[in-house]
Amino acid sequence: MKDEKESNLKDWKDKISVMVLVKQEIQRLDKMGIWPHYLPEIAATEEQLASAEKYLGHSIDKDYREFLMCANGWKGFLHTIDLFGTGDLIGSSLMDYVLRNLDVMDDAAKLSETSGFLKEELLPIAATREDIDLFVITRETSSHPGIVIWFAGGEVEKFPNFKEFFSYD
Repeated sequence: MKDEKESNLKDWKDKISVMVLVKQEIQRLDKMGIWPHYLPEIAATEEQLASAEKYLGHSIDKDYREFLMCANGWKGFLHTIDLFGTGDLIGSSLMDYVLRNLDVMDDAAKLSETSGFLKEELLPIAATREDIDLFVITRETSSHPGIVIWFAGGEVEKFPNFKEFFSYD
């Protein structure tokens, strides 16, 4: 079990390193400074992860948790979209904004009818204030945990897990 966890963390470190290299090349080519460019946050501690899980009332998806163990969020992960860290999961102004948007989306067109999941089954993991894009992961307590859904007014795309979302191109 320990070897598997170490292998998974190494895989995440490799994925994050590749993404950093890609983002550095994008920054080099972005002569007009169109997009913000940030590095990922430092790894979450076990205490931060446990605190987030206690606050949420359930464990964090395995893949997402392993990512957080290597990078506790990433501002500007995808253009202006921030990938949430443990602090956001516990509560931040961006998380509050996303939760309000989910409420509006649920009132306008029941999320269960458009995504197949109740709002309560969705945990926001990434968003921006610059546009309407937001990403959620189905909670461990849902009927199908670990699915990442991209919303931009309505559902744009579903990813079978956090790894697939992270590696999306």
